[in-house]
Amino acid sequence: MNLTWLGQAGYYLVSPGGLRIMIDPYLSDALRRAQGEDFLREVPIDPAWCQAETDVLVITHCHADHMDFETLDCLLLRDHPVSVLAPLNVWQILRARYGGAHNYIQFDHGIEVSIGDVLFCSVFAAHSDERAIGILLQSPDCVLYHTGDTLCHRRIFEEIDRRVNALLLPINGQGNNMNAVDAARFTRRIQPDLVLPMHFDMFRKFGCGVGDFYAQFTADEQKKILVPEHYKEYCLWFGESK
Repeated sequence: MNLTWLGQAGYYLVSPGGLRIMIDPYLSDALRRAQGEDFLREVPIDPAWCQAETDVLVITHCHADHMDFETLDCLLLRDHPVSVLAPLNVWQILRARYGGAHNYIQFDHGIEVSIGDVLFCSVFAAHSDERAIGILLQSPDCVLYHTGDTLCHRRIFEEIDRRVNALLLPINGQGNNMNAVDAARFTRRIQPDLVLPMHFDMFRKFGCGVGDFYAQFTADEQKKILVPEHYKEYCLWFGESK
């Protein structure tokens, strides 16, 4: 699985079979214009990603740094058909706005969908949008778990029924997201091979450094933490996934 961090909770993934997946892209400055300088971007916009060829789009919930219409207009107002996976409230909004030839799939937690060589599993998330989800993606070489925006909730651990190779989770401790301490506890419960903290980098007022997260782990445990550079592609391979 190839992985590129777009900032905040946004990721672009490419499976071994070439399936191109976009999760929660926020590639505009719409929030600053709508709500003021507290939402000034800290991550520069790379406009090329607004035109990235995408086969599957996953939107985890309805908040504007995850469901950004300026970005989605670029991705969905063109001829290339996309499979759009989203919980019901988001599904209704996107289907009404974009229509067209896209395949809109209601992706509330507990639903599993196979597309290409990837199995997408919707996982419970504890967030202020009550329909928010996380996503477990199983490809031939990797099981990746993107938690979406969430607090640490025991129900989540009941739903993770397979070995997780790569865990992507928020650490900023604001807006009903895990703080560094809870994110570390969450990581230890999931026991991934690799953990990638996210959702701390986009807005200074609502972000944080990664130092507090690192501080929760021993030196050996810290070797499993990866803070990727924005817009840089990484190849994740963990052998055949089960």
